[in-house]
Amino acid sequence: MKHELAFTLIGKQLDWSDAQFAGEFRKLQLMIDHKYDSYQGFQPATRFHVALLNWLSQFANMADKETVYRLLKERLIFVSQREMHHLVSLMMPIVERLARERVASLLGIPVYQTWHDGAALSRLDLMRRRTLYVGLSDGARIDVFRRYNEGVVSNEQVVAFVEISEDKWKDLSDELWKSLARNGPSRDKAHFEVVCLVDDFSGSGSSLLRYDGGAWKGKISKFYKANKKRLSSELAPDCILQIHHHLASHQAKQQIEADLAAFCHEHPGFRCIATFSYVLPPDIVIRDSDRDDQLVELLKRWYDPDIEDEHTKKDIWFGYKQCGLPLVLEHNTPNNSVALLWATSDEDATPQMKPLFARRKRHSSNG
Repeated sequence: MKHELAFTLIGKQLDWSDAQFAGEFRKLQLMIDHKYDSYQGFQPATRFHVALLNWLSQFANMADKETVYRLLKERLIFVSQREMHHLVSLMMPIVERLARERVASLLGIPVYQTWHDGAALSRLDLMRRRTLYVGLSDGARIDVFRRYNEGVVSNEQVVAFVEISEDKWKDLSDELWKSLARNGPSRDKAHFEVVCLVDDFSGSGSSLLRYDGGAWKGKISKFYKANKKRLSSELAPDCILQIHHHLASHQAKQQIEADLAAFCHEHPGFRCIATFSYVLPPDIVIRDSDRDDQLVELLKRWYDPDIEDEHTKKDIWFGYKQCGLPLVLEHNTPNNSVALLWATSDEDATPQMKPLFARRKRHSSNG
């Protein structure tokens, strides 16, 4: 379908006047060109205006069409690939700042002196090489991070996946020893003193770490169980575990910090810290007390319970864990976002939910 025809049909769906059509077309086309058409969840040759037309067509009531269009126009946050890469680029300055703060504490000097004190510069150089970067998921953009920091971070400091084999640990340690040995015998402690676990986005924090059924679960718990034995061997005895997200919701930040504090209190060994390139402000969240009560009513009314599964749990009109995010990432739509943006119902469902940005599921509910 040509976009001119699609826009004409969209205008009819929303009952726009000629003046409204001209104004809305320009603004919407700008976002389509720069962002929406790049969504990787679209099928080949599919473009956003077709998805928008299908999305609007599920509603018979004009007021509902206007409400969902208002969600798109005023509330939607679409993070493009370029924006995500910018967030990746902000990670190293955060790592560097924490390293300077630690060196200043170790040497008993102000942080600003770490830029010119000889002992501090030497210690920073050592800490940089003894930092390991590990991707927590395939969305961590660890390859992008490595390219941004070429010449600063070596290939032997980067691991794409969190499940690190015994052979890989040996290779990492051997390469670290060789690197340190080239700088003299005073640098012969071939263990990593910082492990930076990297992920792209967290909406609720539950996949990272959660207390469930009387036990800690999630990526951090698995990493701890698999690698606690490496403290004082491949890892320094006081190793810092830095968990970094390029993007997170305000709810996730609070949850992650609280859960990490509780987990590390119960599981001594690593010292844990959470960092973020950017945290979404809490005022973007759509909730029961939202200023747009028509939107809240529609999200609850136009909801198919059959979209739920064992992973999302129940009542996810505001998204998983009721996060209420109007958020789309270029490579996928988080299930923490309001369901109206991403949910797909069966053909015989009532109501039949059609997605604007169809979500690719990470988990399958098939047995």
